[in-house]
Amino acid sequence: MEKLDLIQTFVEVVRAGSFTAAARSLSMPRSTVSSHIRTLESALGTRLLKRSTRSLSLTDDGQMLFSQAEGGLQTLITAMEMVRSNSDELRGLIRLTAPADFPTEMIAAPMTRFRQAHPAVRFDVVLSNSALDLIRDNVDIALRMGVRGDLDRVERKLAPVHWQFCASPEWVDRNGATTNLADITDFISPSVDLRSFLERFVLAGRKLPTGAITADNQLMIRDLAVSGAGVALLPLGLCDKLIKAGHLLQLLQDIPTAAASLNLAFPSRADISPPVRAFADALVAQFR
Repeated sequence: MEKLDLIQTFVEVVRAGSFTAAARSLSMPRSTVSSHIRTLESALGTRLLKRSTRSLSLTDDGQMLFSQAEGGLQTLITAMEMVRSNSDELRGLIRLTAPADFPTEMIAAPMTRFRQAHPAVRFDVVLSNSALDLIRDNVDIALRMGVRGDLDRVERKLAPVHWQFCASPEWVDRNGATTNLADITDFISPSVDLRSFLERFVLAGRKLPTGAITADNQLMIRDLAVSGAGVALLPLGLCDKLIKAGHLLQLLQDIPTAAASLNLAFPSRADISPPVRAFADALVAQFR
């Protein structure tokens, strides 16, 4: 802002025709006007004004700077005033990412309400099971499961996620309600990274059976379990309605499972702008 002030003072001196008139226009002491011009000339390494006690004129460099700065300065000042006048209005783009199999209604509902309250805010949503780099991929908010991996990013707990072993009634009729994890031959396994996370943090070190089918999408794993393909370890939020409706049965309930944490992740504290912070609050309220 300091260099902008210097250029603004220079432009006003030229317009007003004297240091004294410019000082009156800018509501600052004449000595400050003189100091601004000296500082600007020193920073640019050239004389901008030829001046005496009675008159001043522009040097060639001064004329070049004035011709380029006058219109651009006014445009910049106008833009800054527009931003300042709208400082209480949330605006701008929020780029959000979540797993491809995340229940989208949990994002869509608060996003719709937020846009209705703040129509100047826009969203770009990327659903992917590949963990995007929050900095390189320009992500504002990421919904992530589990333990923080990047020490530089900021996380906010959103909700606990409970896990449940499930199978269809048809599968249980064929194979029995097994009580031993090692006895399961028709296990529907998640991808390697999620499998490792579940074994370490949800199952306290217990190993999952070898996968008869492996999939990287929890919705696909759930639908395979419903169709009778085998046993799956699913987030309770994806299977509780199916359990209540009798389409899935709970298995291995004697095996203790720990809840994993669903978090909101941000690239850094400095990247949590007012719109991002407000929408994060809306997401937390939705999950509560």
